[in-house]
Amino acid sequence: MHRDVQTIIRDIKSLKIQGARNVAKASLKALIIESENSKQKNLKDFQKQLFNTSDFLAASRPTEPMMRNLLEEAKHFIKEEIKAKPDLSHLKNDFIAHEKSILKRIGEDKERLSEYGAKSIPNNSLILTHCHSSTATGILIKAKKMKKKFEVVACETRPRFQGRVTAAELAGAGIDTTLVVDGAANMFMKKADMCLVGADSITARGDLINKVGTSMIAHIAKMHDVSFFSAAELLKFSPFTIFGEREKIEERNPKEVWENPPKKVKIRNPSFDVTASQYINGFITEAGVIPPQSIFRLASEKLGIKIIR
Repeated sequence: MHRDVQTIIRDIKSLKIQGARNVAKASLKALIIESENSKQKNLKDFQKQLFNTSDFLAASRPTEPMMRNLLEEAKHFIKEEIKAKPDLSHLKNDFIAHEKSILKRIGEDKERLSEYGAKSIPNNSLILTHCHSSTATGILIKAKKMKKKFEVVACETRPRFQGRVTAAELAGAGIDTTLVVDGAANMFMKKADMCLVGADSITARGDLINKVGTSMIAHIAKMHDVSFFSAAELLKFSPFTIFGEREKIEERNPKEVWENPPKKVKIRNPSFDVTASQYINGFITEAGVIPPQSIFRLASEKLGIKIIR
């Protein structure tokens, strides 16, 4: 495996690369690097090399369906290309061009999503957000460029403090931003007009899997009649959940919470939680702002999923 690919895998595992879209893009760039530097002499060995690299990338963050979906799509492309044009040189060139086109499409999807989301931001409003999502911050920065007036309250999001990344990014864009501890969410939700978060995964039921604490934010928003939206590309849909499987909730190193706890204290450090669809007003996607009940149909179309009855 090429050393640059190994670095990308380490950076994904260590959260140096974070955010579902950034992780997905990094994985595609890794496949391009591996393909460009492959020394394999035949189709079978080239396919095996790329498939193994894909599997290592998928294992680096098993709870990221956007990356998983794109890696599976890359495998499918290789299989179909070998059937159509069994030539190694053509396969390499076509595969690299294809993955670059996917990266371009991801950028275009983000722009469309940001446009729809920015239009949804109320003028003269207070927006509450949780954790860090480049998708969510992209919407807010786009709204700022549209001359909309609003303030943002960002929850710090322990134990990794990704909310600080959000606060710094928004403040750097000239947005009036306040950082608060996670436990203060209820106090500030009382004054909020809208709640906006990102997404790591979306299930077939329209439930949202996102940074731990998101479900608490959604429940508080519901209690105060504040609209709750998740910004998510349709590629974050998890096909596994169609067939009854549950998306895995990753637990990270307990030392992130308390480095040297007393011996009898148990530490749990779940990275994500599940927000039921009934607490979600809508998903802001590249296809528009859609209700949770519509996510299955639109995401299935995007991913080319056909349910056999």
